[in-house]
Amino acid sequence: MKALVSCLSVLLLVSGNTPPAQAPQTADSCHFTVSSELAKPTISGPEDITALVRVVEQPDSPVEILAIDFKDSWLSVAHERVTEQLRCTMKIRNRSDQQVKALDLHVIVGPSPSSGPGTGFGGFPGLAAQTRSLAPGQEADIIGCGGGGSGGAPGNHIRIFVYVDRVDWDGCLYVPSKRLPY
Repeated sequence: MKALVSCLSVLLLVSGNTPPAQAPQTADSCHFTVSSELAKPTISGPEDITALVRVVEQPDSPVEILAIDFKDSWLSVAHERVTEQLRCTMKIRNRSDQQVKALDLHVIVGPSPSSGPGTGFGGFPGLAAQTRSLAPGQEADIIGCGGGGSGGAPGNHIRIFVYVDRVDWDGCLYVPSKRLPY
């Protein structure tokens, strides 16, 4: 009986000295506002590439794509297969009232945006280390799309979808909606 009381006493002392659990951050810490107007993105590069590009509408995104240039890119579709080598640069703008610390931008080659990972890049590639965040209203040029690949093209139908996949700032990660008419 003494052993049971001793064990319970130790357990009570240990549990009594446990620091209180820290409350998780509330959704309030992830609030932001965006400017009301979205710019219509400018798409440039070879005509056979630009005709396939769809910049996905994301009215709630803190970051918008202002322009994308596919200079030196190529794409071939035949026998329900696609082979591509994309080189692109993007101009983006922080349209929120928060300092953006990181983001993922995606360029997907396929019949739909849900067709797989495609070719993509994330973060702030191409920017100097001292400017690795994006202040409210600030624009940045990003070098990306440095890959290539091949895959299925059912019915030889292919599109190039470009969108903001996620945006990070102090203590928050935001995944913007994607609106794409079929």
